[in-house]
Amino acid sequence: MKEEMACSIVQDLLPNYIEKLTSNETNIVIEKHLETCENCKEAYEQMTVDVGNTEKVPDIELKFLKKVKRTRLLAAVLCIALTLVLSYLLYDSEFHYSIDKEDLSLAITEFTAPFKNPVDAYVLETKEIDGTLFVSFKDQSNQNMYGIAEFSKGINQKYRIIRTQKELSEYSSVVETYPVNINDEQYVAVSGYNLSEEIRYYGLDYATYSEPGQLSENRVRRTVKFEVKNPQFLELYSVEELNSLLKKTSNGPLYSAYLVATSIYDTVGVDITENYRILEKGTQDMSSGTGKAELGTGTDGVLCF
Repeated sequence: MKEEMACSIVQDLLPNYIEKLTSNETNIVIEKHLETCENCKEAYEQMTVDVGNTEKVPDIELKFLKKVKRTRLLAAVLCIALTLVLSYLLYDSEFHYSIDKEDLSLAITEFTAPFKNPVDAYVLETKEIDGTLFVSFKDQSNQNMYGIAEFSKGINQKYRIIRTQKELSEYSSVVETYPVNINDEQYVAVSGYNLSEEIRYYGLDYATYSEPGQLSENRVRRTVKFEVKNPQFLELYSVEELNSLLKKTSNGPLYSAYLVATSIYDTVGVDITENYRILEKGTQDMSSGTGKAELGTGTDGVLCF
């Protein structure tokens, strides 16, 4: 019994002995016992093997986990990079026109190709406001057709075409107007082309009323005039600005103003519009507008106050 008790005590102490947690005196007793007891010696050797294995397993698992983590991290980085590349390519496929006039002409020509009355565009002038680029153009396949195109600017500093408007001009010296929107504010784009040297002013002609309502006897015509600085130009005026200028043309109040036409004047202010007529009045109207559906198209062109 005493020998069995001694073995039980030794085997209980072996884990601490292997971990070097027992005192020197206890170590001496255990070592003497192991020299004479085969059972305890086998138990000691087995415990030593088990402890050695338990020390190696975490190291193997840790390396495996690190490898899995690196693989997942690499996959995530590659996935993000691929997403960014594909997003950029998709974005660049939309916003891919430069400010170059030849590039813009191609953009307008391609954009109108699927629609009725497509144009072979030749860009005249450009003007950019708050990331929106307006481009005046003429149709090389129809010398009397003129228009304006609207582009939006992308983060890659290139442009996407979103709509066009075009008008058939009856005059050789051309002044055409187009209703546009900039940041939800109404503007009028005015495009001038091939204005002769004798033309000093151009006018925006309004039909308006001297009394509330729209009785014909109260209808009057008023013109807002601007000086011609170049024979070819593109200007944009806010509707608010034009309404303010229009009110200054009359001593009394005006009501329900509509922009209906343009006119041109010589150096002394004489209306010489008809001097430049090349088409008869009543020529078939070929004006039209085309735009991408998701962006909304066109405005009614009515200016009211």
